[in-house]
Amino acid sequence: MADGQSAMERIKALADGFEGVVGVAAKDFGTGSEIRFNDDVIFPTASTFKTVLLYEMYRQVDQGKVDPKSRFVLTDDMRVPGSGVLQDLDAGATLTIKDVAMLMITVSDNAGTDQIYKLIGHEPVAETLERLGMHHTYLPMGCCGILSKLHDLDPDDPNLTYDELNRLLHEKESGPDSFALKETPENDISTPSDMLILLEAIERGEGLSTSSRDAMFDIMRRQKYTDRIPGLLPFAARVAHKTGSIHGVRNDVGIVYYGDKKYAIALMSKRGEHGMDATRMLAEVSRAVFDEFVGPV
Repeated sequence: MADGQSAMERIKALADGFEGVVGVAAKDFGTGSEIRFNDDVIFPTASTFKTVLLYEMYRQVDQGKVDPKSRFVLTDDMRVPGSGVLQDLDAGATLTIKDVAMLMITVSDNAGTDQIYKLIGHEPVAETLERLGMHHTYLPMGCCGILSKLHDLDPDDPNLTYDELNRLLHEKESGPDSFALKETPENDISTPSDMLILLEAIERGEGLSTSSRDAMFDIMRRQKYTDRIPGLLPFAARVAHKTGSIHGVRNDVGIVYYGDKKYAIALMSKRGEHGMDATRMLAEVSRAVFDEFVGPV
């Protein structure tokens, strides 16, 4: 421990120095030890909800409802601003469903995410949340919905084009009171505790074949945004995770592997006006958890 402090002491100190709110839920799979701080507080999910979609997609792969090798063809009306690369490709580009899921997680592709959500369906996702016991998680919107609601716009408005939404996102700062930041079931919300339930289900392979569980981990380990959970961990640590960011929100949820140690960790934050400060704080929280579960390295 740094200066002999426990992880909880370090987390409380970091939370006290943070302008917003931070929540943590972590579990050592070997010992069963847990670290929880504000773990039942509601946070906007930002893109961490894409982990739920990946889980449900592979459940449907096992049920024969989704073929990960089937082809997805990009059309102009599928484009969604924000993170990802599909919005920049020519219409007619083809990828497999697995490729789209890979982009959804590794570069947080918004257009790909909305197509995966459309493919698997909102109702099956809601049923999976209920079955897992994620009772404080609601995912009524995809990425286009969240981005539109940052400016309190209707994503179903036919006059709201990709170009117009993209322009607004680049030219106009969203406010802290925008709909996309509300902590109600009408928005995409969750808690660190609920996200820990999901991570445990993935680790156990609950509702998944071995091949689908392995495919999920393979995708999540390829994450390209590595400044939060992995940010201050030793080089040898491997992390399967998914980040999320919107105005004032920085999240990351995943599973850490180091030697024979393995643990799940869900980090969520809100109302932090300075994204880099929130990101650094989450990386320091992650390191505190690592030192508690693994030991100083």
